[in-house]
Amino acid sequence: MTAVETRRRAGLPIATLVVAFVTALGAAAQLNDPEVLDRFRRNYPALHDGEWWRWFTPLLVQSAGWGQILFNIGSLLVVGVIAERRFGTVRWLVLYVGIGLAGEAFGERLDPTGSGNSLAVCGLAGALATLLILRPGAATRPHAFVVPYYVACVAGLGFGGIAGATAAPTAVLVVMSVLLRRDRYTGVAFAAGVAALVAAGALAARPDQHGIAVLCGAVAGLLLFPPRDRAGRPEPARPVP
Repeated sequence: MTAVETRRRAGLPIATLVVAFVTALGAAAQLNDPEVLDRFRRNYPALHDGEWWRWFTPLLVQSAGWGQILFNIGSLLVVGVIAERRFGTVRWLVLYVGIGLAGEAFGERLDPTGSGNSLAVCGLAGALATLLILRPGAATRPHAFVVPYYVACVAGLGFGGIAGATAAPTAVLVVMSVLLRRDRYTGVAFAAGVAALVAAGALAARPDQHGIAVLCGAVAGLLLFPPRDRAGRPEPARPVP
């Protein structure tokens, strides 16, 4: 195997692909049999009565139907690939599973009959926002764009429904498309991370479980920096594509 093939194989976002596939299977099962959604979604009385699987199965089904299925799985693939390449597979799993399960505790009060993997994706986005703030020079353009765009989607939805979820990311798309054309954009990456966390903080104050999940991911990101090299130095900045 050549060195190039080794690097490509090492860069395969295996956790993202596997989790997306399993989540898609859950969506397919609920579409085929509506009882799957009722059996797997949040139901805290049933959880406390012994249906222990409800701690994690809400991450596998989507209570809002086709729109949520497409958005959440698509977001997982986009945000997840960037996060796995920055944090590595093990750290990715810690973030995704950890924030996803913690999010179920928020859901007990804020959305007791809902379901979906968006809380776990929010955790990944929050960690990436932390990385933008603390290591803006190491961020690629997709990283700097996707984080504020995704947070704008969930914040827009939380504040303004479908209209907000359309207007907010559209505004981010326009602004970031202009700013990221600059040759030197470290300041833009830093500002993107700050803006994402400010929006998440405003959403969390409502309170909204998605904003809380982004902030939890941001805190977790402080502890889960990308790997260091053998000499103990931080991972070098990658060339900006």
